[in-house]
Amino acid sequence: MATAVPRNVSPLIRAGRWSLLLAGLVYGRVHLNTVKKREEHARQHEIDHVTQHAIDQIAEQKIKADQSMIDLAIAAGVDPNKSKAKH
Repeated sequence: MATAVPRNVSPLIRAGRWSLLLAGLVYGRVHLNTVKKREEHARQHEIDHVTQHAIDQIAEQKIKADQSMIDLAIAAGVDPNKSKAKH
């Protein structure tokens, strides 16, 4: 098989190719920055949501633990109000 001889490409076509390549790089950079800002905002919102959920769970667990201690004190025959006043 004979190899094909490379043809000379017009300078206009070369300039167009390089221009489009550079335009694509610029577009990609701008698009990356846009997406990055959007994702940072979404990530911060998710972190805030998860943090608030954890705080709510801890508060709920504390309320349940306090109620459990009151129920245990009542079952043991101790007045829970008097025992809190001693501390």
